[in-house]
Amino acid sequence: MATRRQTSIKVDPKAWDAAKIIFEEYNLTVTDAINIFLNRVRLERGLPFPLKVPSERLKEAMGEAENDELVRYNDIEEMMTDLKS
Repeated sequence: MATRRQTSIKVDPKAWDAAKIIFEEYNLTVTDAINIFLNRVRLERGLPFPLKVPSERLKEAMGEAENDELVRYNDIEEMMTDLKS
């Protein structure tokens, strides 16, 4: 059996707690899930999912949502126009 490498990482506590609950539904530990992720990265030689950089407007909207400074729109067209700008 291969030896294990122990490491220490800093993570967002909200993300950790939410992910841990989801992993438990699959009967996985956080360590199991991290090992699955790392092996998928190794096998695919890259991230195992598409990664997109959010636009500046999307970053602003995400920040507003976190601070309860939500932007309200009358309809989807208004929202899409704002997001494109």
